[in-house]
Amino acid sequence: MQSHPIGTGADRGIERRAPAMTLTAEPQHHLDNAEIVAAIMRKLESVADDLKAEAAETEETQKLTDRAIELLLETGVTRVFLPKELGGLGLFPGEALPILDRVAQIDGSIGWVNTIFAAGGHMIDYLEYDPARAIIDSGEPLFGAVSNGAATAVAVEGGWKLTGSYRYASGSKHTRFIFTPARKIVNGEPVEGPPAMFAVPTSEIAYGGGWDTIGLRGTGSVDFTFTDVFVPAAHEAVVLGAPILGGDEALGGVGLLIPLMHLGFATGITRRILDDAASNASRPPSRPGARRQADSDRFRTEYAQQEMKAQAARALVTEVLADIDDTLREGCGLSRTQTSMLMGANIHAHDVAREIAEWAYRRGGGITLRAGDTQRAIRDALAGVQHFIVDDSHMVNVGWDLLGAPANYIWMGPTFGPIPGTE
Repeated sequence: MQSHPIGTGADRGIERRAPAMTLTAEPQHHLDNAEIVAAIMRKLESVADDLKAEAAETEETQKLTDRAIELLLETGVTRVFLPKELGGLGLFPGEALPILDRVAQIDGSIGWVNTIFAAGGHMIDYLEYDPARAIIDSGEPLFGAVSNGAATAVAVEGGWKLTGSYRYASGSKHTRFIFTPARKIVNGEPVEGPPAMFAVPTSEIAYGGGWDTIGLRGTGSVDFTFTDVFVPAAHEAVVLGAPILGGDEALGGVGLLIPLMHLGFATGITRRILDDAASNASRPPSRPGARRQADSDRFRTEYAQQEMKAQAARALVTEVLADIDDTLREGCGLSRTQTSMLMGANIHAHDVAREIAEWAYRRGGGITLRAGDTQRAIRDALAGVQHFIVDDSHMVNVGWDLLGAPANYIWMGPTFGPIPGTE
């Protein structure tokens, strides 16, 4: 079978690279994935109030509190994409969505950082078993990933020396490794092709500022640099190839993983804003003789309209991911159309989140004007929808595919164009 880059939609079949050794899976207690998800959701609900209580301090300190990290680890939500042979849950994308969604409902920044932790677990799939096992065994499996910036990787004996500068290092203040792309240089000459991904130890990173933002302040998504950091050859993740670890759930690759991270945030924060709006509308009026907002026909109509938007967007996301799960279970990669629908559903879910956040602010009066949980959720939503992956400019390529783009065009991350070498 011909091998293609994961997540490009070039072929629904994937040729998996053979691992370097026989893997011994961690005990899974004979639970199927549905039971695993249900158990995680029960744990998450049991700590939801405690986790929510960490939100204000998380925003103030621009990083998750120690207690928030402890609660995430206790529930297992950070391990949804970590392969089972390394003690993770190894969930399919649609199975993981309710978990990522629920954390984002509790708090936007905590939910955003949790998706980063989860995504890092999937990046491990592109390492050989021995180095992956060593990384996992050295501490809690909290990893980051970043793409906005540039770095070089100069070949040296045993690995690479990396120097680079990046932005938006969400959650990296809690991670031990952050996966960053870098341009390879061998014998003084740049290597053609896309940048490779490397697991850089965060102990070697110098953090800057750059995070005076309207929302998602608790993510600590600051700038960072690193200079002449040695990265062993075994810590290069060939993410444009087939995964080494994990099962069929890993076949979607990073092209699937990046939208999935944002989908969980978008659907979760939208639900939180609507729930807050409903709760605030049902409060007793502060002025004598006034009615509750929930007793207004206008508000009832508008709330129903926003609810329909949110549920329709989530239904589309659920349908797209269910189709993807079915394809992965067959041992296949995604078709180009599936990737297009994923991109489109992601953008649409964020458009709806933006509309509902703006509506909730207008209708919130003094509650949304003043600092508090509701205002923070709205600000977090408005920050999250600014991400480049959900920019409306990508929708033109979704439409192009649906209308019949050339057969040799594929998705390479958020870019849509001809397969390299076929122009």
